[in-house]
Amino acid sequence: MVIREALGRDIDGIIEVLKTTYLQDEEWARKALKKLLVTENYVVLVAEVDGVIVGFIDYYILPSIWEKWYEATINYLFVHKDYQDMGIGSKLLEEAIKRADEGGIVELHVGTEKKNRRAIRLYKKHGFAKEYLLLEREKAEK
Repeated sequence: MVIREALGRDIDGIIEVLKTTYLQDEEWARKALKKLLVTENYVVLVAEVDGVIVGFIDYYILPSIWEKWYEATINYLFVHKDYQDMGIGSKLLEEAIKRADEGGIVELHVGTEKKNRRAIRLYKKHGFAKEYLLLEREKAEK
């Protein structure tokens, strides 16, 4: 398995991973990925097995206005359903943590749904702890 930074040519592979797990709108996801891959301080890492993208993790890095440091937030971590339970999610997370540490990131955050016990176990296994409550507000549909 190879873990590396994503390139524009990887969008199709990332979309294929999302199709096996969760994808509401392929066109929207494709446009979003094109923008994100050229956004400063936004990192997308892909996991490849035999040249096929089987998972990805992304995070963004921002300066804290509260403290004099940089912090990062993991946005998504997805593994193709046919490659789950093979340690790929752990490897992607380990690489993101390593890069954050090497880049001087002081705090690395991640959020997940309260019911996603699998993700919670993974993050706790890698040293993440419950630190604060994240509230969400969705715009009411009209």
